[in-house]
Amino acid sequence: MIGYLTYSTICMVLVLLFYHAVLAREKTYQINRFYLLIGLLFSLTVPFMPIGIVDSLLNIANVDMSSLPLEGMEFVNVKSLLQISADSTALNAFSPASNYLQPYTLLFVIYGMVTFVLAARMMWHLYQMKVRSMKNPATYFRDHKVVLLDKDVVPHTFGKTIFVNKDQYKNGKLSREVLTHELIHARQNHLLDILFIEILKTFCWFNPVLYFYKKAMQVNHEYIADQKVLSGGADIAAYQRILLNTGRSSSAHYLSTSLNFNITKKRFKMMTLQDSKYRSSLKIALIVPFLMILGIIFGCEPVSMEKEYQTESINLELVDFETIKLNEKTVSLSKFESAFSDLLVDPKKTLINLSVHKNTPMGLVTDVQKVLREKGSLKINYSTLHSDKGQSKMLGEETK
Repeated sequence: MIGYLTYSTICMVLVLLFYHAVLAREKTYQINRFYLLIGLLFSLTVPFMPIGIVDSLLNIANVDMSSLPLEGMEFVNVKSLLQISADSTALNAFSPASNYLQPYTLLFVIYGMVTFVLAARMMWHLYQMKVRSMKNPATYFRDHKVVLLDKDVVPHTFGKTIFVNKDQYKNGKLSREVLTHELIHARQNHLLDILFIEILKTFCWFNPVLYFYKKAMQVNHEYIADQKVLSGGADIAAYQRILLNTGRSSSAHYLSTSLNFNITKKRFKMMTLQDSKYRSSLKIALIVPFLMILGIIFGCEPVSMEKEYQTESINLELVDFETIKLNEKTVSLSKFESAFSDLLVDPKKTLINLSVHKNTPMGLVTDVQKVLREKGSLKINYSTLHSDKGQSKMLGEETK
């Protein structure tokens, strides 16, 4: 998971930087909209694309926390651990795995709580917008519903519905340009873009890039609506005065698209910007090779991923002074090294499940330890067996 988040976040940053550096100053607003959506989906899926040329960082996600190196933990400690009472509380107190899991458990609890609050908040606001649409009087503008609110709000759109102040609408204070602006948001389903990014923010609220990404989407939505209004014959200066006057009203719902979002000098400048088709076409042509380069850099190497998921295990049980069980087959200490070598294919990928009976002498444990180290075994899962109860107590994993 850590590797996936790292790859996707870095890719998302680069996608957004490319937008601001190359596309944001061009009047190719519709293409910019689809670039932002495709770029976001691309960033979320690129770590799974088998086209990479470098080793994937996703193997970080497959490392068990209990298999990390334990400072000061030696194999000889099994002797003292075998003398610990079978009481589960005492075992848990000495369990390296539990010591590593405790902080991660707390993080998961915090993550779950924040995610739940954000999800509940979104559902509540969706419900509020639905109720507001049903309980207030409404009229229609070009076959789209216009809800009349008593509250002094800026005109805004949610889905296919436009929300305006009732008094302003009845007194003719809302110009046709304002309603047309909101109509563009409704017809082009800009709400779907906002909901998509909000859902991602609900589950990935810790990712700051998503907040900048949402703002870029919303600003581009306003560019699209402004361009449609002006292409319909509206006067630029008069339209800008309308935006400034409307901006004095209170802000709209955070899930909706509103007329006065991000009224800045740059937005006004974009209305008068002279478009260059040659320059715009050249910049658009850079999108495909740019995404291909990101895929090559951040995609997972197929061979690396295939090897990563090929995990084997060997069951090793120390019974008494001379008896060793290797995958349920009994071998003597003198033949153990040869038999173990035949089973061990990849020491770095093979998990050794080592079970030690309570009465096993430490001499045998030391001899087995020596063989494991010589063969390069990296992942060892220790447990101690109590023959009187016939069950094992897990002591943890060690990477050497």
